[in-house]
Amino acid sequence: MRLTLLLLLGLILLGCQPNTEPTRVGSNRWLGYGPIYLADDLRWTESAGVRLVEYPTTTGVLRGFRNGMLDAALLTLDEVLLLQDRAPELDLEIVLVANVSAGADALFTRAPIASLDALKGQRIGVENTALGAFFLERLLDQAQLSIDDVTVVSLPVHEHVEAFREGKVDAVITFASEGPALERHGARRLFDSRQLPGEIVDVLVVDRRHVSTERRRQLKALWLTSLRTWQENRAETDPRLQARLGLSAEAMQVTLAGVVMGDAALNRQWLDSGQLLRSVQHLSDYLSERGLLANPRPAQQLLAECRGRKC
Repeated sequence: MRLTLLLLLGLILLGCQPNTEPTRVGSNRWLGYGPIYLADDLRWTESAGVRLVEYPTTTGVLRGFRNGMLDAALLTLDEVLLLQDRAPELDLEIVLVANVSAGADALFTRAPIASLDALKGQRIGVENTALGAFFLERLLDQAQLSIDDVTVVSLPVHEHVEAFREGKVDAVITFASEGPALERHGARRLFDSRQLPGEIVDVLVVDRRHVSTERRRQLKALWLTSLRTWQENRAETDPRLQARLGLSAEAMQVTLAGVVMGDAALNRQWLDSGQLLRSVQHLSDYLSERGLLANPRPAQQLLAECRGRKC
């Protein structure tokens, strides 16, 4: 009954947009994006004028955005910066912080690899066109190794467990939700996003050219309403998300233990304190130093609160 009442309230708050084209939001199936999947499962997206476009990998989301098939997407900050740099015709704006990774992204290794410097000469499986590439660079920094010291095996996330089981890789950079399956094949977690505080942040980003200010507000309201519904009705909503995202209860709990979800309080904190701007600037500087951004833009341009002025 409570979930039904919240659903009705959400529909009233979000309004109905029958005469406008839906905003196409791209996402891969990651629990940190759970609120958008729950909203879709409850049919809130339809009433909010949103169409969720699912991709098997983040690489697909990035390609869809570049090719004009999306108006918005859920991505990590580093992915947003690379997307804007490689598709300068886009006019990207971060609408909200979706979640902050605090252990939800991890490196798993097989014995006898027990330290980061022992990765030298090893094969590392990673989705090398998305967040995984940044994570790899950062853990190599920690290990004082270069990319030439390892063999990078480019793999989509859904192939990580099989590749590890079959001995095709010695380590994988993947979601913590893959951890239970990897550990059953002898893997151990060696490094995770807790060692990179504030660096792996998922955000909802839109192309200003195609998403109005009012629609951006509705997208934020949709996310916050759905997240609140999830958090306050776990007994009813967890099974929905597990079925939608193909997660076991164990994988869901492992992931949630390593992620801070982007509720209204966290978004106020990150904006008011300037943490979001600092994280964007830090990542922009890091990627620029490594020659990964050809024409870095001022970090302020990604934030509505800072656009056209100093923050």
